[in-house]
Amino acid sequence: MKNLILTFFLLFTVLVSAQTDAIKYNNIQTEFFFGIPIEHDKKLKNAIDGNSYGILLSFNKINTKNTIFNKLYNYPKRGFSFLYQNFNSDVLGEVLGGYRHYNYNLKHTSNSSLKLISGFGFGYATKSYDAISNPKNHAIGSKLLASAYLKLQFFQLLKKERLSVNTGISLIHFSNIAFKNPNLGINTVNLNIGFNYLLEPIKFEPLQEETTINELDKKVHFNLILRGGYNESLEIHSGVFPFYTVTFYASKTINKFSDITFGADYFKSEFLKNHIKNKNLEEGKSYNENDYARVGIFVGHELIQNNFSFISQIGYTVYYPFPYVSRVYERFGLKYKLGKHLFSEVTMKINLFRAEALEIGLGYKF
Repeated sequence: MKNLILTFFLLFTVLVSAQTDAIKYNNIQTEFFFGIPIEHDKKLKNAIDGNSYGILLSFNKINTKNTIFNKLYNYPKRGFSFLYQNFNSDVLGEVLGGYRHYNYNLKHTSNSSLKLISGFGFGYATKSYDAISNPKNHAIGSKLLASAYLKLQFFQLLKKERLSVNTGISLIHFSNIAFKNPNLGINTVNLNIGFNYLLEPIKFEPLQEETTINELDKKVHFNLILRGGYNESLEIHSGVFPFYTVTFYASKTINKFSDITFGADYFKSEFLKNHIKNKNLEEGKSYNENDYARVGIFVGHELIQNNFSFISQIGYTVYYPFPYVSRVYERFGLKYKLGKHLFSEVTMKINLFRAEALEIGLGYKF
C-alpha cells in the first residue's frame, strides 16, 4: 500500500508541475465505478476472476473567454484526473492512473448533464507477468503502462446550488503498447456515479466583440509523415527492436470540427525479422526472413481542437508476406500543429484489440 501511495503522489506531482501558469479549478468530481473486464482473448480467461471497482477523482477548469474554440465546442472543461482501480483478481492486482482530460457538453447549454469526457495518461500496476510468480497475467507485461478512458455522463440524480450527483458509463484501458510482452491489455466497461462540487460560480466574460469563424479551407491537402519507435513481438522476452513507418495521405476539411483522411502506410518493423526466423525454426516454415515489410491503406478522421487534433484511423494491410495477428489495424492518437506546414504526432497502432506500437511522428502538410 505504501508503494501505491508513493506512486500516486509522484503521478500527481508530475502532472500538476507540467503547468506553466497557475490554474484555478472551478469544480471537483469524485466518482465510484463498478465494472466488467472484457475477455477479448482466451488467454485472459484465467486472469479475470470477477468484477472490478474503483474511484476516479477529477479537477476541472473552464475557460470562459469568447474564443472560436470555446464557441465551437460549447465551452469545454479540461483538467486532471486520478484513478484507482482494483481488478478483484490475484493475477491482475490493482492499478493507478493519472490523466489529462477534456470534458465536452453534448448539448448547447452550459448546465447540460449530457457530457463526453476523454482522458489520456499513464498508469502503474501492482502486478505484471512473471514466468514463475504470475504466469497467468497475459494482460499486463510491465508495471509502467499507458492508459486512457472514455466516459459518457448522461443522467443527473440530484442538483443543488453547488452540489450535483451524476451517473454514466465508461471504458478504461491499460496496456504497455508492446514495449514488453505479453501485452494483451485490459479493458473494463463500468457504471459510474459521481459527486460534483462547484468551488465558485462560473462567470462568462461579456462579449466585447463578435468572434468570427474563418471560412473553411476546401482544398485537398497531401501529407507526409515519418514515424518510429521500439516494440517487441508476441514472443515473450524476444527482444525490443526499432520500427519505422512512412505514411502518405490526403486530407480534406469537411466542417468546422473535422478532417477526413485517406492514405497508405509502409511498415518496417525489425522485430518481425527475428520473429519470422524463430517461427521457421520452431514450426518448420519457410518464410523469407528478409521480406518482412508491410503496406496498408487506411481511412481516418481528425477531430480538430485548436492546434491539437484527435486522430482515429482504420486500415487494411494489402502487402502481407508474413501473417502477424491481423490484416486489419487501427490507429488512435494526438496530432499537434507546429506551424503552417509542420506537425507532430503521438499515436498508438493496434491490431484489433492488441496494441502493436507507440508511434512518435513528424509530418509535413503540402
